[in-house]
Amino acid sequence: MKYALTIIGLLLVGLTGCSEPAVVKNKTIGWFEGNVDAAFSQAKSESKPLFLYWGAIWCPPCQEIKHTVFKSRRFIEQTDSFIPVYLDGDTEAAQAAGERFGVKGYPTMIVFNSAGTEITRIPGGIDISRYNDVLASALNSITPTRELVIALTENPASLTEQNLKQLAYYSWGQDHDALPKNYNPELFLTASQLAADSINSTRLYMQYLYEVSAALEADAEPTVIETALPMLNKILASRSLVLANWDSLAYYSTDLAPLAASGNDLETLKATWQKAIFDAMDDQSLSVAEQLAGLIPTIEFYFENESNTALPDDLKTTVLAATQRADEATENSFARQSVVNQISGVLQEARLLAEAKILLTTELDRSSSPYYFMSSLSAIAEKEKDIETALAWRQKAFETAKGSATRFQWGASYVRALMRMTPDDEATITQVAMSLFNEMDANSELFAGRNFRVLRSLNKSLHQWQAERSKSLLAGFDAAITQRCEALTRNSTAMENCRSLPVTES
Repeated sequence: MKYALTIIGLLLVGLTGCSEPAVVKNKTIGWFEGNVDAAFSQAKSESKPLFLYWGAIWCPPCQEIKHTVFKSRRFIEQTDSFIPVYLDGDTEAAQAAGERFGVKGYPTMIVFNSAGTEITRIPGGIDISRYNDVLASALNSITPTRELVIALTENPASLTEQNLKQLAYYSWGQDHDALPKNYNPELFLTASQLAADSINSTRLYMQYLYEVSAALEADAEPTVIETALPMLNKILASRSLVLANWDSLAYYSTDLAPLAASGNDLETLKATWQKAIFDAMDDQSLSVAEQLAGLIPTIEFYFENESNTALPDDLKTTVLAATQRADEATENSFARQSVVNQISGVLQEARLLAEAKILLTTELDRSSSPYYFMSSLSAIAEKEKDIETALAWRQKAFETAKGSATRFQWGASYVRALMRMTPDDEATITQVAMSLFNEMDANSELFAGRNFRVLRSLNKSLHQWQAERSKSLLAGFDAAITQRCEALTRNSTAMENCRSLPVTES
């Protein structure tokens, strides 16, 4: 079934021609120079909050933030009121800091008070016009989000609208630790009903729908929620509410829509959803990359109904025209990390793999982090069942990756790809795994933060692969882990992490 394709074609005229939010040129943020503990000491001595940003040079959302939020006039002005700390995942002690603060992904932005207590985490998916308001609100908050969640369960009437705004703009996707164990998604429904502000209320409601959807079993038929359709129709009827909930509406349409309706009502909702997104996607508050996200619901809705077909010609033309304009509108090599990644994602969602390959291959010479796009090229080749090309791109991505943590992550991806695509190549798999482990020296924080999560996942996959072969293949790998554990500081978090890894018993 086709959804409003003629409307799409009309609405996308000039999509990527809109300018990004005004930025400050030739000015930089005075990021704190020194370690994290020194930054907290300064924050305490100056009675200032601390803003911690954790990112990576290759990370598309990080580049999006760096070239929108961090260059905005208001953000730069705001830095006078807090201590800004920048941690790249490949810098010394970054992984230990990530472990310390429970950081799980790039980018992560945390606001602490002057005493060093975490107040809140700000999501990266909100537009720049809203980001600075959310940050200002967070800087003035005195109650940690975790305490607000407790209050929401025990005494919801005690929450103020400011408290509810903090909950509405918390980075739940990166930190569920702020929620109690075995929490009920109804928490977010309660918060939504308490909020008087329509933006706060609808964002909390969308989080409620997301939590319900995430809790469903993979093959479970979603139960229609009585309140969902009226709330979604309310959101979709308002441009301001659509923009405020862009991160949900653009990226989770096929997850959330079935919770609101079924049958003909669902088809009507999908058509309304698409028109609302396309009516708003040229808004100046959205970056080029986020504008392109407005294509995703229509593509996904189409393939839900026409799973075995290609895009119709009119929709294909629309997608190609929009992505081309976005490509041509973005010249800065760092800003392109986000835009090209989004274009590639949209093209792959549209099953335009040949066009995605041309885009990514062309970008390799232009990108500051070409290994990131090599991984995308590998993924496309794997979809096409071109195993040789897929593994060649994975290998090249690993070989060209820069930075200790980055190289470890890309190397682990290469090993997993080998196990997945050529599981019988035991010699190559064990050799690459061993060389990857040995590359991480004693100072590389192998057993901290993201590094350890990558190692834990890789180690689990390797042992599953070994078990399937019913023979010992990882003796050297396991011995190296055991030896490394023994050399770590006794009773340290790193030692505990290391010893938690399963090894093959001799």
